[in-house]
Amino acid sequence: MSVISKAIHILDYLVPQGSEKEISVTEISRELDMPVQSVHRILASLSEHGFVSQNSKTKKYKLGLSIMKYGFLMWDSLRFRSIARPFMEELSKQTKETVYLATRENTEGVYIDNIDSPQLLKISEPIGLRLPLVIGASNRVILAYMTASSRESILNQIDWGGLPSLRPLTREYIANDLEQIRKRGYAITSGEATEGTTGIGAPIFSYENTVIGSLNCAGPTLRFTAENIEKYSYYVKKYADLISQELGYRHLYRISE
Repeated sequence: MSVISKAIHILDYLVPQGSEKEISVTEISRELDMPVQSVHRILASLSEHGFVSQNSKTKKYKLGLSIMKYGFLMWDSLRFRSIARPFMEELSKQTKETVYLATRENTEGVYIDNIDSPQLLKISEPIGLRLPLVIGASNRVILAYMTASSRESILNQIDWGGLPSLRPLTREYIANDLEQIRKRGYAITSGEATEGTTGIGAPIFSYENTVIGSLNCAGPTLRFTAENIEKYSYYVKKYADLISQELGYRHLYRISE
């Protein structure tokens, strides 16, 4: 059994059953059939990163705050998707295009939910698809509404010559586009992630008044006429704003950040 597998077994064993529990190294060793020294070493590493904590008096262990932190992050993600889903369905009805829900993970945007277009000719990207935040409307709109310092930090890390974009992107172009996005309230891109496609994305904000994701519709560029872009962007912004309201956003974002 690998060290990682042993660590997972120990964490599973420490999960409270009804009430919080503290368990000694000896008990963990006996119940999981692991050498005492191995348990000591693993617990020391887990403790260093906050996954377990030791009672200084009894010397027994329990789950630490890092477990709680990751649990809350997962809960927030599930809550985000469940709140957004009805509004995604409404956007799908209004546009009849594919609808995506995206979030940010470090310097990338990730699709975490979608509703396929009912039309035969449609865009269908997989959930879990991730791309740099400068590529595509769903990602760039998140970048546009991040704080200026965060945006600059991400832009400084980009290898502009090695971006997986179908169209060449430069820092100057992206900087200008981010400014336009903040002025009009949505992003629109064509042929960057997938050839012949256009996407429109609007930002979603949390109760902490920070951008946490985006709502998007995407489809074949030939259907994104000027008239449809005006219509689709209205609905994308409308439902993104409603999701933000459900999440507790209080409209405190300031472009000057």
